[in-house]
Amino acid sequence: MKPMYRDCFPPFLQPGERLITASDYCHNAALPLVPAELCTPRAPSALEQRVRGALGNALGRVTKPLGPAVNSRLANNPVTRAVSGLAGNGATRTGGGEGGTGTTYAAGDFGGYSARRPDRDLTDAVFEIQENIEDAAHGAVESMMYGKPMEGGWSSMAGRFLVDLKNAGDEPRFQALTDRRLIVLVDRNKSWLDGTPKCDFGVAVPRANIARITAHPKAATKGRFDVAFVDGSWIALGSLHRENMEGIVAAWNQGF
Repeated sequence: MKPMYRDCFPPFLQPGERLITASDYCHNAALPLVPAELCTPRAPSALEQRVRGALGNALGRVTKPLGPAVNSRLANNPVTRAVSGLAGNGATRTGGGEGGTGTTYAAGDFGGYSARRPDRDLTDAVFEIQENIEDAAHGAVESMMYGKPMEGGWSSMAGRFLVDLKNAGDEPRFQALTDRRLIVLVDRNKSWLDGTPKCDFGVAVPRANIARITAHPKAATKGRFDVAFVDGSWIALGSLHRENMEGIVAAWNQGF
């Protein structure tokens, strides 16, 4: 267990709780998107406000009401046609399993909204289109190579784990197994100059709620492992380094 992983967790341990092993956290891009109605609204950071303000000022000068000629050029643009095509072909991403909840997303939905809003801020649309396309591409590759990443609906233990992690905000960065819990921390650092993590609590699951932790059989070159819960649901977690994953699985199997 590297010091950079270990030293992040003491502030988040309960009195008397013992850290067993810790590692980096690698998010599985194939995990289903959390429905918008389950997401807690997040206030934009100071950096996001500055970036959006600068973009808004610049874009505001060039996004006047479009004339017929400009509208025609946009409609015939290859990128516009591609995005429109994606919007017309929603892909269902489901938590899987009996009772699993399927939710349909299209590129035009912008992360769960049922219709496009004419007054949507253009910078929000740009960010969300880019994120949705990247997530869909990464998720398709992950699912094709390594199989299903989750079992259970949003009310299952696996579903609630993913919802809570999403609502924690920011990027999951570290994970640990203690004698009481499985814990994931998020990184609040927004600085481009200083990469030192600013860890905060993400989500935790009592060990009593976990049935088993196993290495994924197809993850020969990656650190994916599957956490199965006592209600029958499960979720794929992982590390960038296979040896870190093996440390977590071994600690669980040895009963530490």
